[in-house]
Amino acid sequence: MSTNTQPQAKRPVHGIDMAAHEEFLTYAEENPEAVQFVLSAVGTDEGRVLHTRSQTQSYMLGGQEFDRVARGYTQHFGGHKEVEEAVGFVDPTDREEAIEVALASLTACINGAISLSSAQAGVDIDELETTVSVDFDPSVFLGLEAPRDADGTPTNMYGDLRIDIQVSGEDLGDDIVDRVGEWVTRSPVYNLMALGHEGSPQVSRMSDRAR
Repeated sequence: MSTNTQPQAKRPVHGIDMAAHEEFLTYAEENPEAVQFVLSAVGTDEGRVLHTRSQTQSYMLGGQEFDRVARGYTQHFGGHKEVEEAVGFVDPTDREEAIEVALASLTACINGAISLSSAQAGVDIDELETTVSVDFDPSVFLGLEAPRDADGTPTNMYGDLRIDIQVSGEDLGDDIVDRVGEWVTRSPVYNLMALGHEGSPQVSRMSDRAR
């Protein structure tokens, strides 16, 4: 990594017109309500344990809804073939596993936070790669352990996230490495996973919704 000597506004950085970006940041700071999101997805059970068709939904930005067919990305979640076979599934298959996809999303968001932050700081990144892994105990999911203890505290299914980030570039000093580590905390998905966010389920009958 090296620090740009040219003014950021003079040329694109990692695909960003920095002059336009600075204008946007000024607008966002002066109008915070205009950059607030509401994001959502819906998952429909496919009649087989673990198998769900998930689709992203329209989103809200600054109170305005954006709904395009092209944004309805669909994923078909399931499990590992070996796991399905072990637990007694008929005709086990391989599908994207939801936890792994969540980890993949975290790598993308961390990379995004680092690349944006580096562009804003005038730091050139040649290569960036993030690997995320976690230990997972399926006992609660399998019904072998209660989801809460006697005091009502949720049972933790996971160990700590392991996040390994590799960067390359000229003049890669310890100060830059420290800044990259700090930039990780700007990642929205990292925030979603690492901090406590309440998510109380609201359950209703589908017939009730139609009334």
